[in-house]
Amino acid sequence: MLDDDVWRYLPLGPVPTLVVATVGLAAAVHVAVVRSRVTRALTIAMLVVTVKTILALTARGVLSNEDGEFSWRLGETIRGEWGSVNRALGLVNIFGNVAMFVPVGWLIAVLSARRPVLVATLAGLVFSTSTEVWQMLSGMFGDVDDILLNTLGALLGAAVAAFLKSRAVRRPEGDPDARSTGMPVEVTE
Repeated sequence: MLDDDVWRYLPLGPVPTLVVATVGLAAAVHVAVVRSRVTRALTIAMLVVTVKTILALTARGVLSNEDGEFSWRLGETIRGEWGSVNRALGLVNIFGNVAMFVPVGWLIAVLSARRPVLVATLAGLVFSTSTEVWQMLSGMFGDVDDILLNTLGALLGAAVAAFLKSRAVRRPEGDPDARSTGMPVEVTE
């Protein structure tokens, strides 16, 4: 488990984080596997909440500076965090940047009809780049490594969602068999 000094940098404590992660994962799996108008609307709502949460977390201004600097050295921050004196906090930063964008990639891949992994990864890249530029322009510290880690998170989320989506069977609206069992059924056309 993480030390107490690491949890103070995170928005929630350990138990709420576990609860939110479990509920979020269950909902994400559901929208990837069960295809209907309701799950599409739920997916869009989840994506809006995810984007707003990321914007709220990145707007906290923890790394404010007067000039709004940007680190263009690829890998420098990752190496620095990996070898940091407070390694637990460094690992939270590295894996947190990846984990924060997994839902973005996942949900966009679920919504994408064609090339879900490519679309979701590019959307994650654009969103991350926009966020980092916004941080730099608003007097916070931007970092190219954050863009790399965020995009990796979007790619991982998209890949898992696309895999689950490819295994799912379309569920017809109003089918009493699908409702009673809770299992997807094949549509015969």
